[in-house]
Amino acid sequence: MKQKKLLYILHGVQIGGVEVALLSAIPDLNRKYEVRILALGKVDDQIVSNLTEDEKKNLHSFDFKPYFYPFVIFKLLRFISDFNPDIMICSLWRASLIGTIAKQVHKKIYFISFIHNSGFFHYFDRLFSTLAISKADKVLTDSVATFNFVLSNSKPQAPVQVISFYTNASPDQREIASLDTKEVRFLFLGRLNRVKNLTLTVDTIAYLRSRNMNVTLDIYGKDDGERHSLEKQIETLNLSSFIRFKGEIHAAEKLKLFKQYNFLIQLSSREGMAMSVAEAMQNGMVCIVTPVGEISNYARDMETAIFIDVSSKEKWRQSLDKIEAVINDEVIYNRISNNSYEKFRNVKTYSDSLIEELETL
Repeated sequence: MKQKKLLYILHGVQIGGVEVALLSAIPDLNRKYEVRILALGKVDDQIVSNLTEDEKKNLHSFDFKPYFYPFVIFKLLRFISDFNPDIMICSLWRASLIGTIAKQVHKKIYFISFIHNSGFFHYFDRLFSTLAISKADKVLTDSVATFNFVLSNSKPQAPVQVISFYTNASPDQREIASLDTKEVRFLFLGRLNRVKNLTLTVDTIAYLRSRNMNVTLDIYGKDDGERHSLEKQIETLNLSSFIRFKGEIHAAEKLKLFKQYNFLIQLSSREGMAMSVAEAMQNGMVCIVTPVGEISNYARDMETAIFIDVSSKEKWRQSLDKIEAVINDEVIYNRISNNSYEKFRNVKTYSDSLIEELETL
């Protein structure tokens, strides 16, 4: 039987939840379909190093700034026409723009709009994501929160489906760092973006240290414009010896981190699936989070995670007491960790879930 042709369009192949999820599925997708990945940005050689040479050949980079699109749109459409896909999946707003135009030109393509956030980041995100949703043959979402957002903020004419976004199967057993009050290790894993509220994370470390707790924080992730101001805040609070910037880390190394730290902290104001949180919990790590996006659907306060309320200074201060209580009680720490691990023990992977959905077409 002739293989179907699958085209996947996204912003780039670099560090990020969408990109890492796709990379985890490429080997399985390549076995089932004739695949092309169209990246509207750079392809990071290091992040694709685990792919075979045959798999890498299917990655195609068109690294143009969005304001050049009026001049290169025909080049992108020619690439799509030459491949002549049966199915086209578009993730994120620039891919939605290209995919919507391609669908208008090639109406026989089965167009899937993949939405990953429970909020629009800017005007163009709202415009092109909403347009793609309205023109798609199917809409995929990576979480219940995103599913609900799509239904309430757009007018899909096609079915909307949630698929799993877990890139790895759960480990056979829980492996976490033992809690030692002589050094309590905090981890942040994500983009250094304003939406992540890293200033509050720094304030959390400052507060816990003021309570004579020997806590440290390592920050992993790409700078999205926040590092300079964070460095100034850290210096002002005399925390330079206790908070370290570790740079970007690739997926294969990420899983090792969960065994080295006591807590993952992420105090975002907005999230979709929040992959770093979900994966950390999947491995039994105790996560300190704001219950935004999908987090409130897959975590429970003081059962599988520690919820932080940042709606007011008083609520935030009360939330900090919960962190302190867990640090001081290894029984509670281990209970939350074990509950978290058990919650995610049998999750379906992104690769299996996506292929299962594609096989219904």
